[in-house]
Formats: sequence, C-alpha cells, structure tokens
Amino acid sequence: MPDSSALDTALLRRLTIGRLMRSAREAAGRSAKDCARALGISPQRLLAYEAGQREPSFVELEALAYYLDVPIQALLYEEAGKRVSAKANELPALAQLRARVVGARLKQARLQRGESLKATAQALGIASGRLNNYELGRSPLPITLLEKALLHFGMTMDQLLDLGVGPIGEAQQRLAQHARFDDLPAEVRAFITAPTALPYLRVAMHLSKLPPEDLAGITKALSQLTEGLASA
Repeated sequence: MPDSSALDTALLRRLTIGRLMRSAREAAGRSAKDCARALGISPQRLLAYEAGQREPSFVELEALAYYLDVPIQALLYEEAGKRVSAKANELPALAQLRARVVGARLKQARLQRGESLKATAQALGIASGRLNNYELGRSPLPITLLEKALLHFGMTMDQLLDLGVGPIGEAQQRLAQHARFDDLPAEVRAFITAPTALPYLRVAMHLSKLPPEDLAGITKALSQLTEGLASA
C-alpha cells in the first residue's frame, strides 16, 4: 500500500513547481500556448503541469527556464521564484530610472556641445518642452527620435548601453561584456577563466590605470632586468 505521507509530499512538490512555472511564465509575459510550443507539447499538458496535475521532466524544466530566460532554480525553489516575480514587478520603476539616465546623458551631450535646448529641439524637429521632458526622464524617447538625437550629437547607441546604472543597465552591460568575451580568441578566453590567471589580470588592470610615462618607466626597468638576466 502506498505511503500516504510520501504521496502528499509528491503532490505538494508538483503544486509548488507548477505554481513557480506559471509565475515565471507570466513574469516573462509568455502565454501557455507560447511555452507549450517551445517545449513541443500541447497547451493542455503545460496547464496540467502548472496545476500540479502532471509532473514535468527535468529536461522540460531546463528547456522552459532557457525559453523564459530564468535560472532553473526559479522553477524549483520558492525563494528563487520570488526573486523572478519581484524583478518583473519592479520593471516599470527600473524603466523609469533608465529613462532618467538616458535623458541626463543626452542633456550632458547637449551642454558639452554648447547648444541651447531650443536649438537642439529644432534640429530634432520637436518642441522644446518635449525635449525638456525627455532630458528629465519624464518620458522615454521613441527609438527613432533617440537615434536621430545620437546622430546629431555624434554618439552611438553603445554609449548609452555602457551606462550600467540600475539593474537593467547592469544587465545590458553584462550581456555586452559577455558578447565581447565570446569574440576573444579561444586561448585568451581559456586564460582569463583559469583560476591561476586572477593575479595577472589584477596586475593588468592596475597597469591600465597608470599614465603613459609610468608605463614607459616600467617597460624600461623590465627591459634592463631581462638584459641583466640574459648576460648573467
């Protein structure tokens, strides 16, 4: 006869995982139909998973986590799932923060150019009050207007993406860094990720901050040391 306590534990686990699946899906703005199609199953089966009526496989949970762009822990454990939901709830405020950061960067570019609000607004074909709202972050710039402003100031979109302010900016910055890392030669990537490379990387970081004259002195000293060792 099956152990009733074991059955209850398994049911609670299915219900928990199902609830976390649904929460992560909704936080990502995905429909049950979207997720089912991504997993190659019927929407009814996915909904049965979310209701705790059926049990998903680990492979399906991995695939769903990949599709929703969340760590698989968010589909397995309550605390990780709460962090995903909280992240989704914070998005409006985080987007507003980014609007202020981007607006401030454009205002800085305008002031560095020595251009008045009115002159820039005329160049962009909008009212001065509207540009002022954008610079203050009261509303985000539409993408084509933003691109026009960047062209006007001689800037690139990367200069905005590198403003790693707030969780959204930090996430974009990490993604950009990962993309640049992937472009490195394989042997360089292997060196950087080796545990023994950390001291060398810290030395390189320190050297990169030194003025050219100090670097020239270090280079000369190393050259003299090398020559001395060779002649010894």
